[in-house]
Amino acid sequence: MRLITAAVLVISLAGCTTTPAPDSGARVRHWIETLRQPDAKQRKQAAFKLGNLGLTDPATVVPALIGALRDEDAGVRSEAILALLKCGPTAKDALPQLSEVQRKDGDVQVRSYAAKALAKIEGF
Repeated sequence: MRLITAAVLVISLAGCTTTPAPDSGARVRHWIETLRQPDAKQRKQAAFKLGNLGLTDPATVVPALIGALRDEDAGVRSEAILALLKCGPTAKDALPQLSEVQRKDGDVQVRSYAAKALAKIEGF
């Protein structure tokens, strides 16, 4: 009986080490669509959510966040930068845009966030 119990335990725990597939489903698409809304508050929330959804498909999320770096609202741009930081090394595609934001953005906080993000993402 102990052997059966041990075997069941080993089999059930083996599933705990598998990495789930990245999410690119409905909730990710919802927040990407929200990045295109006219209300800056909603766009800012969308950038925040995209950075905090957990395991997402970088091929889906990173391009949307790169696009948000050109948003007219500084709060949206800031949240997009913070979300890109949470993407880790998969955000390397954003380096050219972050560099441009760091050099040219009219908002000092956005430029500061971009500089910090550049240093962090380049270090991955």
